[in-house]
Amino acid sequence: MKQLNICTSKYENELRDFAAKAAAAGTIAIKRSKTNELFELECVCMNYKALPGALTGLLMDIAEAENAVYRHSPKLREMARDVRNSPIHEREVGRMRAFLAENKALNLEGYATFRLGEYRDKLDMMIYTLVKKIKFGKGD
Repeated sequence: MKQLNICTSKYENELRDFAAKAAAAGTIAIKRSKTNELFELECVCMNYKALPGALTGLLMDIAEAENAVYRHSPKLREMARDVRNSPIHEREVGRMRAFLAENKALNLEGYATFRLGEYRDKLDMMIYTLVKKIKFGKGD
């Protein structure tokens, strides 16, 4: 069993929801949580196979929330969910698995900003493609 400390400054509710679901599924065991400037969750990994996929989903949600266009557009967020059925998702799960093997601390915003680059690029390309379609549709 490996200990994992997860912290966030902006996504406390999302992390609490994730932790409750993961604990109910037997993926993690919550040791304690505390709120200071950061919300910190101290847990023990119980299911190494399921945890990387579950954390990757949470981090992809955060990457979308960090992008202003996706944050304000439920329709675009729904389109972004389709990307999760692509090879990008599996690569990100593999990267998360490697990260968890070497680290016992995870900052949600930091990971979404610095390590989900391929997913963030895909989100940006989706916006760019939509803008191009709109421009061509107007006849500019």
